[in-house]
Amino acid sequence: MPTSKEGYLWTPNGLTTGLETDSVIKGTSESALLDKYDVVVIGTGFAGLIAARNISLTTGKVLLVEGRDRIGGRTWTAKALGEEFEMGGTWVHWGQPHVYSEIHRYNLQGNLKTSSGTADAKYTAYTASFAGPSKLDTKETNQVVQKVADAFFAIDGLTSYDLMPYPHDPLREPALWKKYEHLSAKDRLDQLDIPQVQKDMFDAMISSFGSVPGSQCGFVEVLRWYALGGHSMAGVFERAGLCKLGNGGMTSLALAILSDYRGHLLFNTVVEKIDQKSNGVTLTANNGRRIEAKYVISTVPLNCLSDISFNPPLSPLRQEAVKAGHINQGAKIHFKLNQTEPGWFAMASGYGKSPWCFAFSDHNGNTNKNN
Repeated sequence: MPTSKEGYLWTPNGLTTGLETDSVIKGTSESALLDKYDVVVIGTGFAGLIAARNISLTTGKVLLVEGRDRIGGRTWTAKALGEEFEMGGTWVHWGQPHVYSEIHRYNLQGNLKTSSGTADAKYTAYTASFAGPSKLDTKETNQVVQKVADAFFAIDGLTSYDLMPYPHDPLREPALWKKYEHLSAKDRLDQLDIPQVQKDMFDAMISSFGSVPGSQCGFVEVLRWYALGGHSMAGVFERAGLCKLGNGGMTSLALAILSDYRGHLLFNTVVEKIDQKSNGVTLTANNGRRIEAKYVISTVPLNCLSDISFNPPLSPLRQEAVKAGHINQGAKIHFKLNQTEPGWFAMASGYGKSPWCFAFSDHNGNTNKNN
């Protein structure tokens, strides 16, 4: 089984670096690589894979360049302890039109499955900023969170529908949400005349949107998630926390997309400089490799763009975005337990001492009776 240099596995026998994964594949041989391409796509996350696939079907010479030793970007499936683990992006749904169209294109919809802690939680645990964990009734918790959401989005007599009726086209006028984009989620919660404990629970619930407390998450970002979820909290978490791919996980989708790609593939090549002139673009990697192209498509993540020198420079607005970056710095950790447990979902206040944002049970093991 191929192994990525990324990821860690701890067992009582010690810590090992690197995880087995089907996302590590062979690139194009050095002798077959060209000095110049029609199009170079930087990054083999889903944006890069789809862009490269589509372009390669109509363009002669295409190169996919990846800084890691695998495909998938932040979304990849590792294999360990007889299980498949999603190390990044996990949840897919027919209410996610772009992703689901790819799942259906490759006939993977039959591999959808759920997690016990999100599909059938027997209880919800909540850790307040001033106390330890407590068990809550899941149905009552969901009712409270929806009640807060109703008040949260009812601003100046408007509703979430009024504020953002077309979440896949949010800039369509009248974009009434623009009046409130200066607010954080906590700012809006502080305006509400409802019990503090209800505000805190809602804040903890939406912290899963960006792995940060409401003080660091914009009101409009929460609105966007809510609108994409059909203007209900239940809809949000059905679309963003219920279904995932089995039988190879998200890496199976990445490999399916790559199977239609007709071009070259280069791994372990971190682009550090992009020079654009009237006759084309030159890429320079940190290993000294230079690649010429007529056109370049960059799918480099926002928080990595500051590592690349652009000539001519990016626009001032883009430079501002690169400097600010995005807020999600969350880490993902899987625990394999000895005992079986009923489905559960847990969340914690982002203003307390808990290092965890949220957690949930997945399933009760494989065919090994000891799992």
